Amino acid sequence: MSKKYFLWVVIFFLHTALSWGQNDSIPTQNPAEIKEVRDTLTTPPKKGNFVSRYFKKDYPSPRKAVVLTAIIPGLGQIYNKRHWYLKLPLVYGAFGGLIYSIKFNRKEYLFLKKEHRYMVDGLPETVSQFEGRVSAEVLKNARDRHDKWLQMSYIGIGLAYVLTAAEAYTTAHLLSFDVNDDLSIQVKPSVDFIPTEGMVVGVGVNFHFGK
Repeated sequence: MSKKYFLWVVIFFLHTALSWGQNDSIPTQNPAEIKEVRDTLTTPPKKGNFVSRYFKKDYPSPRKAVVLTAIIPGLGQIYNKRHWYLKLPLVYGAFGGLIYSIKFNRKEYLFLKKEHRYMVDGLPETVSQFEGRVSAEVLKNARDRHDKWLQMSYIGIGLAYVLTAAEAYTTAHLLSFDVNDDLSIQVKPSVDFIPTEGMVVGVGVNFHFGK
């Protein structure tokens, strides 16, 4: 065999071996898998509507709980999902009672204010229905009493808003509070010997922070 012929045979076998190695290194993919990957890269992920994003993003958020409570009382408790079915009757019961108190006392205050004015103006065409039954002083005290209750009801509405928002904020903050194995408390019995008193048995408390 000539050297030239032998060299061509070696080159042929080297080329064949390299071709097989390249074919083996390229994995064969299913066309369906290729299409799925291409669609994933070209199709943007669905963001959802505004409501779902607002409620799910950075949940639980104390700031969002306060904002929702300020918009609608009790909405912050629903957002926290923490015993909301027990808290809502208390929230709406308090607001309902205060709103009824405002409506009732305002009506009585305006009525007594008008009757007291009729009684003291001295005009014959304006006669109070309480004329001859009670004095003007009694009528004035009743008017002032309902006016005081009306102002207290308005203050109660403000306090109810503040307390409801504070409860929603505190609950959301506690839900986001990280409690893991890095913080642990161990309670162990301890025995000490004191020369003047002898053996003393007590309880020791060990706090562990971090791993």
